[in-house]
Amino acid sequence: MKTHRSESYKNGLLSSALAFLILLCGLNTDGMAQAGSRATTRAEVPKPARVEKQQKLAVPREDGATSEFVTPNGLKTVHRQVQGNDVVAVQIYFRGGSRNISEKNAGIETLLFEAAQQGTKNISKGQINRELASMGTVLDSAGGYDYSVLAMRCVRSNFDRSWQLLVDVVLNPVFDEKEVALVRDQIVNGLRQQNDSPDSYVALLSNKLLYKAHPYINSPAGTVESMSGLTAADLKAHHTKILSTGRMLVVVVGNVVLADVKRKVESSFGKLTKGDYKSETMPSFSQSNQPEFEMVEKSVATNYIRGTFAAPPLNHPDYPAFSVAMNILQQLFFQEVRVKRNLSYGADATLLSNDANSAYISVTTPKPNETIRVMFDQIDFLQRQIILERPLKAIVSGFLTQYYTKLETNDAQASRLAEYELLGGGWDRLQTWISEVDRVAPEDIQRVCRAYLKNFHFAAIGDARGFNRDLFVSR
Repeated sequence: MKTHRSESYKNGLLSSALAFLILLCGLNTDGMAQAGSRATTRAEVPKPARVEKQQKLAVPREDGATSEFVTPNGLKTVHRQVQGNDVVAVQIYFRGGSRNISEKNAGIETLLFEAAQQGTKNISKGQINRELASMGTVLDSAGGYDYSVLAMRCVRSNFDRSWQLLVDVVLNPVFDEKEVALVRDQIVNGLRQQNDSPDSYVALLSNKLLYKAHPYINSPAGTVESMSGLTAADLKAHHTKILSTGRMLVVVVGNVVLADVKRKVESSFGKLTKGDYKSETMPSFSQSNQPEFEMVEKSVATNYIRGTFAAPPLNHPDYPAFSVAMNILQQLFFQEVRVKRNLSYGADATLLSNDANSAYISVTTPKPNETIRVMFDQIDFLQRQIILERPLKAIVSGFLTQYYTKLETNDAQASRLAEYELLGGGWDRLQTWISEVDRVAPEDIQRVCRAYLKNFHFAAIGDARGFNRDLFVSR
């Protein structure tokens, strides 16, 4: 459920009006950056009449209330009834993520939940696949830095049987040796190809610089070495370890009533023990206070660059303002790097939502020094200028419209509810976050840009002769 850079870039194309709005307001970003200057100015320019009218937010339909319950044995469930469609999304989360793994078994939960779908003690792999196909039901899984998830999507008329299949996969996976080997080999092949993809490899290298000496250094995707060493016995042991209600969270979004969901959860998982899992705050990144640069010399068509840096987590007061700031920065990159100078088709700025959070800027370009200088200029612009309040309101309105658009599916709503429940201080803070975004002020944008847009951990793949190392470690 990760978002690839290309998706973010497409969103930039669709929402480039945001950057255009800044230009309309007369905020010229050319030549703004001068090393050591911290002067603050406010653009005193008339705002176009078109900006006077706020966009109407495309709020996703939420017909029923969102509620929660906890079973007698400690399993928390979040339920949202949505009557606007007949799709039911169910997601079962397992807390821990990178805390559950080591360098030796990194990737075990990614393999575990994929292999669990290949047959249970009660239903064969072939029968599972036939039934899923006949009902149009989809099972999916993912491993993450903070949690893993096994998800199911079905139509309401098939909810009962689809739920039974999902529960059996969670509780009774058989982990057949041959099936485990087949899935493991597929994942290992994908990991090998990752190093052959400059986009994937530069992201991996940049993350490693920031994640050094941190639990996140053990990737939930695993490595070729760690994944190759995992066995069916390892999966069975790890499955027993994590199968406790204290680690789990169930989220259900769809046109199903609370009483039915409660009955299903209690009857299906009522015999599990709570276990002794205790949630702990993820430590901060020990490498976050110093910029870094790592160059990989490789013959590629262009240069691949990514700079990862520490960012406020989902439950931090600065997260709403920095979300808007990163959105503005992305549009400035689009306007200044691609449209105005044609230096790249893919300059990006993305904020993640992990427990120990980070963000990154990235670009592919044949002119790395020139391009990074332009990108640094945009950062300096946001750190020195204060955007006028009325244009910012329009920017925030557009940002929230994009946000709501991404929540149109029940799957997306379930994922967002879980994200806030697990990392954001509770699912009910989701609406609070939206209100906080709406209250972001011009001074907030400048403040968070000064606080977080620094100490970049750059990795680059390409021709080393085109890179000025001093430039890349200057911020």
